[in-house]
Amino acid sequence: MHLFYFVLSTSIVSFLFCAPIRKHVLEKYDRPHKSVVSTTCSGAVLKKMSSQPKLRILCLHGYRQYDQSFRQKTGSTRKLVKALADFEFVNGIHSVAVDEHSETSRAWWFSNADQMSFSSREPTDVSVGFDESVNAVVKFIEDNGPFDGLLGFSQGASMVHLLIAKAQLGEIKLPGIRFAIFFSGFLSLSSKHDTLTSLRIKYFPSMHVFGDSDEIVARPKSEKLADQFDVKPIRIAHEGGHLVPSMSKHKEKIAQFLREQMTPIESA
Repeated sequence: MHLFYFVLSTSIVSFLFCAPIRKHVLEKYDRPHKSVVSTTCSGAVLKKMSSQPKLRILCLHGYRQYDQSFRQKTGSTRKLVKALADFEFVNGIHSVAVDEHSETSRAWWFSNADQMSFSSREPTDVSVGFDESVNAVVKFIEDNGPFDGLLGFSQGASMVHLLIAKAQLGEIKLPGIRFAIFFSGFLSLSSKHDTLTSLRIKYFPSMHVFGDSDEIVARPKSEKLADQFDVKPIRIAHEGGHLVPSMSKHKEKIAQFLREQMTPIESA
């Protein structure tokens, strides 16, 4: 009798806690002349049910921003895909003299050596601090990686592109990095970057998000950056301006892009 209750209890527990089996039983319940065999969740079933490790994405802020401010600005987008990816933020190493009370505004490089400022609109022959920023990001990846992808906004997006180009030329190593997401991205106008901006980026999936009302980085500039990628880039236009928009309208598109970057689960 005790053995009977033990077997019965085991079957009930299996039914309650093994979703695939419970679904199977309920589907079969009303079908006549069908026998249902109780079973338990095997190790193979549990392995298939277990979720994949989430992607790790390193995020680069825009000019006059910093890591924590960019974290806040991307909050809604990160929430949409929190089941698929974790996001980490790196701070630019160059301070921007916005005013005497600000110590948090940062840059990846400067296009004006006299004023130590940056413009995405004006061609220049300088890129003050760029090499130091490259080294800093590479070091951050070495110390805190591995990461699967990069995400950048505005100057940070341009920085992401330049890093990828340098990696494809063999000038730096970005271990594990295999995709990128760009918000209000653009090609650098510094002649110092001509070799990098003219390079065709191969075998590198990318998503490009830009605003039709962006008055700082106009949509055609972001489209031009997307054109540099040979793997068909995903393009998403929104009605807003120079910002990271709410991606709720495009949740499935960005989620699908991230799912495609995940390593397939090995069969049991």
